[in-house]
Amino acid sequence: MSNTKAAGDVPQVPADPAPAQTPTITHYQQIAANLAKAIDDMLALIPSFVEAHPDTTAFVRRHQNAPLQFIATAVAAVEANPELQRGSFDATEARDALQFIDAFRPMADRLNAAAKNLTFSINSRKANAGTGALEVYAIAKRIALNPLSTTLSSHVGNLKRDLGKRSGGKRKAPGTPVPVPSAPAPVPVPVPTNPIPAVIGGLTAEEQA
Repeated sequence: MSNTKAAGDVPQVPADPAPAQTPTITHYQQIAANLAKAIDDMLALIPSFVEAHPDTTAFVRRHQNAPLQFIATAVAAVEANPELQRGSFDATEARDALQFIDAFRPMADRLNAAAKNLTFSINSRKANAGTGALEVYAIAKRIALNPLSTTLSSHVGNLKRDLGKRSGGKRKAPGTPVPVPSAPAPVPVPVPTNPIPAVIGGLTAEEQA
């Protein structure tokens, strides 16, 4: 028998590629994504929609003083007297702007109110959850006083660590009196050292000597 081993190309089985890591999308994230798309679709329906830009924001801010009634009166004046149409004012464009403002200003008010209410909803959920977490922290600190509660003591330490991140300085305990600065001591009024000459019979002491 030959001790020679057969040599040849052995086919290598490719390793299974690692599956792509897809982050889990929560229920609320899906709702927010749908709402964001709906907002984008809504804004696309607004004609002449202009996004704020630093190059135009200053101009718009400086030219917000003209009342709408003044603009409407200028439109009527130009339409009645075409000879006034000599500058950059376009009566047709200005009238269209007035109609645009009249239609979409209530919508802007509703969107602003919705944004404030959404922010309040976020803060409200945080306040409720935060209040409950503080109650858990208080209960855990009381139970951790038992020397046998070693596991709970570690949770108390973690809670204390993360609670301290909410502010840069130390919080004063409730009811701690605030020191009131004392009033400065009154400055004594200097008394004149020169004696006042005594007057007897209309003559001073020097005149009597």
